[in-house]
Amino acid sequence: MVFIRKLGLLLAAASIFSLTTVVDAAACKYNDGLECPQETPCCSAHGHCGNSPLACGVGCNPSASFHGRCERFSVDENIYNGKPRPVPSLPKGSFKEVGLTGVAAQHIALVTPTKMLIIDKAENNPAKLPSGKAAYNVEYDLTTNEFRVLDVQTNTFCSGGGFLPNGTLISAGGAESRLSHAFTTETGFQSLRMWKPCEDKSCHWIESPSDREWQLTGNRWYVSVTTMPTGELFILGGSNESLAINRYATNNPTWEIFPKPKPAIDYQPNFMQFMVDALPHNLYPNVYSLPDGNLYIFANQKSIIFNVKENKVIKQLPDIPGGPRSYPLTGSHVLLPLDPAKNHAHEILVCGGSEAMSTRAKALQTCGRINLNDADPQWEMDTMPSPRLMGDAIILADGKVMLLNGCKTGYAGFLRGSDPVYTPLIYDPAAPLGQRFTEWVPSNIARMYHSVAMLLPDGSVFVAGSNQNSEVRYENVPFPTEYRVESFTPPYLTTDLARPEIVSKVPEKLAYGQKFEVTIDVKATDRYEPEVTFMLGRKGFVTHSTHMSQRMTKLVATQGKQTGTKITYTVEAPPNANLMPPGPHYFHALNNGVPTHAEHLLLN
Repeated sequence: MVFIRKLGLLLAAASIFSLTTVVDAAACKYNDGLECPQETPCCSAHGHCGNSPLACGVGCNPSASFHGRCERFSVDENIYNGKPRPVPSLPKGSFKEVGLTGVAAQHIALVTPTKMLIIDKAENNPAKLPSGKAAYNVEYDLTTNEFRVLDVQTNTFCSGGGFLPNGTLISAGGAESRLSHAFTTETGFQSLRMWKPCEDKSCHWIESPSDREWQLTGNRWYVSVTTMPTGELFILGGSNESLAINRYATNNPTWEIFPKPKPAIDYQPNFMQFMVDALPHNLYPNVYSLPDGNLYIFANQKSIIFNVKENKVIKQLPDIPGGPRSYPLTGSHVLLPLDPAKNHAHEILVCGGSEAMSTRAKALQTCGRINLNDADPQWEMDTMPSPRLMGDAIILADGKVMLLNGCKTGYAGFLRGSDPVYTPLIYDPAAPLGQRFTEWVPSNIARMYHSVAMLLPDGSVFVAGSNQNSEVRYENVPFPTEYRVESFTPPYLTTDLARPEIVSKVPEKLAYGQKFEVTIDVKATDRYEPEVTFMLGRKGFVTHSTHMSQRMTKLVATQGKQTGTKITYTVEAPPNANLMPPGPHYFHALNNGVPTHAEHLLLN
């Protein structure tokens, strides 16, 4: 056996051929019983061969690694598919402070390409209404980094949100009424609020708290809202009151639809047993629409596939290993980008969380990934370079996932988290297991409970928020209420390849399956051969590490004529609403991974 292991090492080192004999002493668990090859030399703690710092770090098994050492071999990251690719001047990106929010950024929604709604709870923020009372909603201008204060009647604390097909935002749920010398708000537990976007500062919240048709069917605090393929909003769960953790007596285990079916005054919610089974970690459940029109729903460690029309669970999926991943043990959740070449496989990624409701509890370091297109979906587990809870998962313009914000100790709640995570991670869904994570440049601002982040049309990332305090606090607390806005510039915006540009008009409204022509100016072809792809993304509504309705898909495109650096393509919209539900989307192209500025459109 020792002779066989040594022979295997010699053959691998000489790169002559692979030894197929199963060798116990040199077996990396998921490498067919073989030691790791030179290309991916390290046998990680989870038994996967890799070449990343994670694979070659703590827990690496030298006896199953190439040459018997946990040593990372260099890889030319500027070569992809045998071709050179653009070289970034900032290979780990950069953070820059750009503005102030005026109110604590607890929820955000991109309502136009240049306007971000920033929503807080009612508290004594520095932004003031004309009355002198503190504001708790603002419209933030992404071009000037200035805000406009907004008046709202009801408390938006821990609410949810979703977009209708025409681009109108609906805010749902909230918290109790509050009255003080500094601010005033009515109860928002059952509130529905409407925002019709504008660019001229004329728009404002529309609400009618006393109108039954503008009320939810019951109190919903920590409610999830998802746009369905029908264009209706699926409103799920929540608690009857503000609390640290949900329980049977306060649980609202029901779902409802908006707009309400007629007659709205008689509409009743639908009971869902899953929202009882997922107690006590069932607040802000994660919901995604699926190719067959059903919904995927995750809470606690549990997940199901649910048919709305029949009010029926279609499939019970296996629990994710490692403990609960929903509030207050909050993990990060994302539907990975869809790809027509992979039959639009719907894969869910869930990362981090906390091991217990204790201020000393350690955040989870594991991630689970499940492919819902599989006949028997199972969780594939991976490990991040560091533990994280209350993180945000952002789909970047190139389809990679950015994990940022959060902390390493405690759980979600006021003064419950510590040890901030300043360093963002990039997750590459296409990379082999054990090689998917890369660390980028850290921020110097702690972003923990009540932090937010979102990809912007220009390809940068908007980062704001963090308020671990029950009220606004600037001193005598570990982490003061945070109002600074950061812009994160990903490496793809700093390369030696000029940024491509969409030089033709993109339809403002797009039908499913519609084909349209787009001309891209790739700017230069001398150094890098053009390699153009097209993406369509939905930003959704963000709060508490929950990115409601966020999704992205690659589009089918056929190249046409080329004149100089301008290339025309015929691009196909998604074939149906199950893949990308109707509403506001952002369309962009990439040349060798460098994105254009995204164009806003309504998919309907």
